[in-house]
Amino acid sequence: MYIMGIDPGFSGALAVLDSDLKIEFVMDMPIIKVGKKRELDEARLSVIFKMWRSKSINVALEKSQTMPNQGIVSSGRYMASYGFLRGLCVGNGIPYHLIQPQTWKKAMMPDMGKEKGASIQKVSQLYPELSLTRVKDHGIADAILIARYLKLSISNGTKSSSDG
Repeated sequence: MYIMGIDPGFSGALAVLDSDLKIEFVMDMPIIKVGKKRELDEARLSVIFKMWRSKSINVALEKSQTMPNQGIVSSGRYMASYGFLRGLCVGNGIPYHLIQPQTWKKAMMPDMGKEKGASIQKVSQLYPELSLTRVKDHGIADAILIARYLKLSISNGTKSSSDG
């Protein structure tokens, strides 16, 4: 079984782990520039999901919510992208699980700060061969930790493999 972890933001990422928690695939969220705005590269995401749907895979998607003091336009664009990712799961028949940010961070980074750099630090400890040197690599680190959280939760029997 494979687990795809998704940090759904425009600076997010996707990561796929195998049943032994080995990284099989990792990439920044594919983004295209449309005028002055950044948008999800929906066509590329569709190809990626189709590639994985034939394998036994579950998706761990960080649950999105609007944030205080965030503009309505940026909130709308963010939530539309989040909905698109959920739709890709449904359309491809891939089971998905919505994971609260506080839940996976508490479980995966105990006794650590919860800021963006903390996830990079944790993933660097777990996967020292992985080079996370860019500021935006927090998206990759988050996606890996989200996937690990779901895999360990399923293994421990604390999360059903069919809820979503």
